[in-house]
Amino acid sequence: MPLSLFRSISKLHPLIHFILAVGSFLGFRWIQTRLDASYAASKHPVDYFTGQTGFDAEKIKGYYAAMSDFGTLDIYWTTQIIDFGFILAMLCMGLFVCTFISRLGRDASWSRFCGLLAGVSIALGAISDAIENLWSFVMLSDPQGFSNWLAFPYSGFAVLKFVLITLGMGLLIATIILAMVGRLLNKPRIG
Repeated sequence: MPLSLFRSISKLHPLIHFILAVGSFLGFRWIQTRLDASYAASKHPVDYFTGQTGFDAEKIKGYYAAMSDFGTLDIYWTTQIIDFGFILAMLCMGLFVCTFISRLGRDASWSRFCGLLAGVSIALGAISDAIENLWSFVMLSDPQGFSNWLAFPYSGFAVLKFVLITLGMGLLIATIILAMVGRLLNKPRIG
């Protein structure tokens, strides 16, 4: 994703940008609540992180078998569909919330740059999540018989997703700190 897209969004009229950021945040929270409820209803035996980052096909097949035994594998399938709404909301968070926060820093400052990079990182995390999610549908099409090698790219994209989203959150914290320091010290290049 070109940084120029994020720069363009950061130049939206402040009120429109604020509305898009708040809408993105509220949409994110709304879909996250539904996703968490569906995941819990599926009775997946472990948390998201553990289930997605194990690089172990036999464990994944075991999770699918447990849900099949509970009669909730179809709920998990639905959860994966709901996850696409979450992914879209995460993408909007990168596009609108991160770019809005980047405005705390002055133009051409390190703070503004970190905020824009946070948006890129979170958006790329959302794209990684989408690929990982699509991969899970391949495995769910044959929950006990999928090829073991499929677990490696599935978990690889999951790890990449978590790394990029964590990096984005760290960059947002840096954005806020640099903006405060730049304003307090009157250093426009910092923030």
